[in-house]
Amino acid sequence: MLSVFLLTIVGGIGFAQAVSDPYQVTLRWLRLGGLIAAGLLAVSAYAVFSHDGLRLADVALLLIAPAILVVGQLIAVQCGKRVVQRVAAAACWVVCFVGAFSGLMDEGLLATAHDHVAEAVGWPVANQMVGLAAAAAASASLLGGLLMTMLLGHAYLTAGGEMTQAPFRRLVLVLAALLVVRAALAVGFGAWPYFFGSSDQIVHAHQSWATMMIASRFAVGLIVPGVFIYMIDECVRRRANQSATGILYVATVLVWIGEGIGWSLLGTTGLVF
Repeated sequence: MLSVFLLTIVGGIGFAQAVSDPYQVTLRWLRLGGLIAAGLLAVSAYAVFSHDGLRLADVALLLIAPAILVVGQLIAVQCGKRVVQRVAAAACWVVCFVGAFSGLMDEGLLATAHDHVAEAVGWPVANQMVGLAAAAAASASLLGGLLMTMLLGHAYLTAGGEMTQAPFRRLVLVLAALLVVRAALAVGFGAWPYFFGSSDQIVHAHQSWATMMIASRFAVGLIVPGVFIYMIDECVRRRANQSATGILYVATVLVWIGEGIGWSLLGTTGLVF
């Protein structure tokens, strides 16, 4: 599970680099993102190779392909090839998403809950897989996107007049949209079948601890960060980049905690929170 979590962050870093105009940000920021991604992949490598029974295809998705793309992005940045690095970053996001989704399935997180989920919501298991895939993509983009947006705020302290507010505001607006999508997926594929499902197993799951974790997932990982992102956008409008960066610190930690709780609930309930 550690390798999957780290892979989603790497994918989100690539996502932030891909949606940003490479001519509006500094090469230093792009290089820093690539170096962080490489470091996270190194930690993920230990988690992958310490896991018994992994197939070659799993290793390729979780480690080899992202590593090649991250190195390619770094080489392109070093050579000043801004468009090429953008393509490599976008490809890294796609590969990391596929690897994270495959990793979640291989962990068997939904194996114990497929039957009662289908019974509870009246959906085939394939529909729940669609929810998982969409949530994995949104989660990856949020986790790494918040980190890179925070680092972009730091970059303004050293970039001088090299950057306008446009790339900062673009990333903040993208994060706001992603948070809305992630909340909708958590409600539609998690909270709704959990609280309103007809299955006895779902009803039996209404325990105080699980309900408290669900409440924490929404409050800590979605609602409070949503308020913070609104505050960040206001700060960016006023060119208060230092204040925006400080709030981003807290928002990043809260979203990471929230996503961790969400994937933990996936393992215990089989529902995508």
